[in-house]
Amino acid sequence: MKAQVLFALALMSLLAFGTTTQAAQPQYELWTVDQADAANGGDRLYVYAGGSWAAPTQVVELGAAAAGVGDGAGVRPHLLLFNNAHSHALLANVASGHVYVIRASDRAIVASIDVGVQAHGAMASPDDRWILAANQNGKRLARIRADFAAEQFVYQPEADLDLEALEDAAHPDNAPICPVMYVGGGGKAYVTLRGGGMYVVDTLATPMRVTRSYGNDQIGPAGCGGIESRGRVYVNSGSANDGNLYVFNAATDDLLSSVPTTSWGTDAHGMLVVGGRYLWMANRGVGDNIIVMDTTTGQVVNTIDDVGPAPDLLDMSPAGDLVFVTLRGPKALTGGPSAVGETPGIAVLAVERGGLGASRVAFLPIGDQGPESDVDPHAIAVRWVGGRLVSK
Repeated sequence: MKAQVLFALALMSLLAFGTTTQAAQPQYELWTVDQADAANGGDRLYVYAGGSWAAPTQVVELGAAAAGVGDGAGVRPHLLLFNNAHSHALLANVASGHVYVIRASDRAIVASIDVGVQAHGAMASPDDRWILAANQNGKRLARIRADFAAEQFVYQPEADLDLEALEDAAHPDNAPICPVMYVGGGGKAYVTLRGGGMYVVDTLATPMRVTRSYGNDQIGPAGCGGIESRGRVYVNSGSANDGNLYVFNAATDDLLSSVPTTSWGTDAHGMLVVGGRYLWMANRGVGDNIIVMDTTTGQVVNTIDDVGPAPDLLDMSPAGDLVFVTLRGPKALTGGPSAVGETPGIAVLAVERGGLGASRVAFLPIGDQGPESDVDPHAIAVRWVGGRLVSK
């Protein structure tokens, strides 16, 4: 069947689905980013109105929007997260050191801060006073003072944590990956490493300091997914050949369990807690699926198979009834061969049985769907804009 026919069928499905669910859901927006180069039509932010999937309500050319702002335009927008007030988005550029701060109301880039070699990810502190950034190939953890109300942001290089200086046999490659994840309500963060291992970091010290260390015999290389729920912290690691999930006590930082997940899929990546009980983890390598762990037992209890090729990152609607998953393109720019997909866009999954399962109910294609497409969606985040946020 020709690509045009497939697109038409997908569009009809989206229109029908959006019509039946829009009134029932709190107001929210879905943001995703195509990290392909601007010359290939990428470097763009796509914003969709919740429940109305026929087309994005706005498309922002990021490089143009960042020109003349702070440190200017970055290269390859990679990871997108909102601050806790959902007033601004933080977008890290993984082929440069730039962190964008985007005003959510009008999508304007109000700050561009260059923290070094490579900004893999950036995250606001629980009180929105700080931004942590993983300077990946600079092998440093960076801190930015943030005033979102005044839209003033100051990089503090004196606070940098020099991770390269801490390399040893148990930490052979200390490039920080994601998450740069705050744990608890204070300044503690978990930082995973490209060569394996993990650090627990006091981010309020100057310079920031490590308070606990795990080696690569305990935490595998290239951990990316991380999430906190009900006193536990879940961190993963994954490559083209394996996947693992680690469970920590959020209060003591003790490693409680390690769960090999390779038998269900490889290149474990994005994670999400659904229904308060079930942990979802996407395998973008072998499997092309999402595994479901029951957090009350610590056991993998299901897989969601009808997602699409190379599922990457996930987020959820405020009501907790829908999960959105980025599907990578055929020329994936990050993540290696196991991250290569076929249908760049967003899979929309309807949550079933309280999070134990799901079914794919829509697909939002982004750009060219052909085998030579340069489109490469990666970042995704849900922004709530009205009503009470009930699912996070």
